Amino acid sequence: MTQNNAPSAPSDELLVAYLDGELDREQRRWVDQLLRTEVAVAARLNQLKGEDLPFRKAFDSVLDDAPTERLQAMLDALPPAVLPQRSTLSRRRLLASAASLVVAGIAADRLFIRWHSAQSPQGWRASVAQYMALYTPQTLENLSPDAQSHAAQLSLVGAQLGLPLSPGAVSLPGAEFRRAQILDYEGVLIGQLTYLDARHGPLALCITAQSSGAAALASEQRMGLNVVYWSNLAHAFMLIGHNPFEDLQIMARSAQKALPA
Repeated sequence: MTQNNAPSAPSDELLVAYLDGELDREQRRWVDQLLRTEVAVAARLNQLKGEDLPFRKAFDSVLDDAPTERLQAMLDALPPAVLPQRSTLSRRRLLASAASLVVAGIAADRLFIRWHSAQSPQGWRASVAQYMALYTPQTLENLSPDAQSHAAQLSLVGAQLGLPLSPGAVSLPGAEFRRAQILDYEGVLIGQLTYLDARHGPLALCITAQSSGAAALASEQRMGLNVVYWSNLAHAFMLIGHNPFEDLQIMARSAQKALPA
C-alpha cells in the first residue's frame, strides 16, 4: 500500500500490525509519518498499545480457547481491500481483526456471540456486553446515515423477531441511530440496534424473542458498561452503553412506550 492509495487514517487492525512489526517498509513509513503529524493517530496507537483496553480485558482470559483457525480462515477469505495481507494472527492482532470485522459488518457478529455465549453461563446479556466492549465511536461513525436504509434494516430485523420496528419506534433521546442487525446467541436471534451518543459513545438496544415473562426495569454493570434491561410477555430488551444509569432508564421508558407490546 502506498501513501497515495492509503486511507486518510489507518485502521485499528493496521495500527496493531504496526505494533507487532508486521507492516512492509512503505506501510510503516506511512504510519510513521502520520504519527509525527496526526495527534489523533498517535493517541489511538497509544491506546491500542496499552494493557487496559476493554476488549483485552474481555477476552484475555478465554483467548487461548478462541476459534483462531476459524477466524483465520474467515479473514483469509476477505478481499485484500478489506484487511491487509498476512499469514498468521498474533494474539493482539486477533482482537484487532475482530474489531475490524465489526466495522465491516460481516459474519464475525455471529461467530463472536456464539463463542462467548459458550464461555459464559450468565446468558445473552453477558455475551452482548462482551461484544459491545469492542465498540469505539469510530466503529459507528462511518456507517450510512441513509434513512431508507435504516428503515429497511429495521423492517428485516423486526420481521425475524416478530416485533414491528420503525425509525420512530426505536428513536432514543440524545442518541443517533446507526444500524440494525441480527446476532445469534446459541441459535436464539438477537436484534442489535446500535446508536452513537455524542457524549458517551456507542450505545445498543438489543431485543430477543426469548422471554421468561414480564419484568420491570432493572440495572446492572457488565464489562465496564451500564445495562438497563426489562421484558414483556413476548420479548426481552436491554440497553447497554457508557451512559449513566439515569439516562439509560429514561431511554428505556421511551422505548417501552414506543415499541409494540
